[in-house]
Amino acid sequence: MKKKIKIVLLGLLLLQAVVGLQGCRKTYSPGDWNLLPAKEPEQPQEPDDTATKSLKVMSLNMNVGTTVANFDAMLDLIKEYDPDLLFLRQVDSATTRAGKVDRPAAIGKALGMVSYFRKNIDYQTGGFGNAVLSKFPVKEKYSQLLSREEGSTAELRSMVMVKVEVEEGHALYFAGTELDPSVANNRALQVVDLLNATEKLMQPVILVGNLNEQESANGPVLSYLKGSFTFACLGTGCPWNAPKDKPTGVFDYITFKNTDDKLQLAKYGPFSKSANNFLPMTAEFKLKLPK
Repeated sequence: MKKKIKIVLLGLLLLQAVVGLQGCRKTYSPGDWNLLPAKEPEQPQEPDDTATKSLKVMSLNMNVGTTVANFDAMLDLIKEYDPDLLFLRQVDSATTRAGKVDRPAAIGKALGMVSYFRKNIDYQTGGFGNAVLSKFPVKEKYSQLLSREEGSTAELRSMVMVKVEVEEGHALYFAGTELDPSVANNRALQVVDLLNATEKLMQPVILVGNLNEQESANGPVLSYLKGSFTFACLGTGCPWNAPKDKPTGVFDYITFKNTDDKLQLAKYGPFSKSANNFLPMTAEFKLKLPK
């Protein structure tokens, strides 16, 4: 009995102590927004005064048909956006239907860019394939034809890539591709080619182009690439870019692979003009230039 009385008395003493402590504190009621609970001050963050370099990227389908006039219209919109790094897919070089104009070289000359063309197939008097162009000095060039299933007669696809020096001592890789639109097994092989070609690169990589796979498909291409590359839009809804009047899907992605958080995406979305049925996809980046 005495033990129970002691426990009760101890409980009352603790309750009085708590009440006394609370009486020394301010109370807060709903709607009393001028009174805020005290909290530990946040540690001030060190200002990041690292210099950066801005750059603009564009990825577009150059299948402008047989008319030379459409090429001129496409050239005008590229000039309007004025990219620093440009990827052209389905581009003609010196074909009859292109008036025997080397289109990547012509665009490069018009915009003051270095062009690098990879022919996927011979066509007419020239070739048909992919090209990357850069306003920055090009230090290395690399391209490869992508894999297909054994015995496949699907159109050959390629990846083309350049290493560019954005500022002295600061480089990145810019690569473009278009994967097989009809054979999923070919795409699965081709995305492995892309990963093998980029996995050991030490500088940041920007990879763009038509992966011919939508996020809703839960296919291998996006799943594999997400392990190494950043898609700014996956999970939140990627901006569609084709068909241009009423877009229903993504046919140009812009992705990047970071090293030491040097590359930051600032802006992303389709360009509003096109001379064919695909709106170009664009992005703006900032590259940190640590000393």
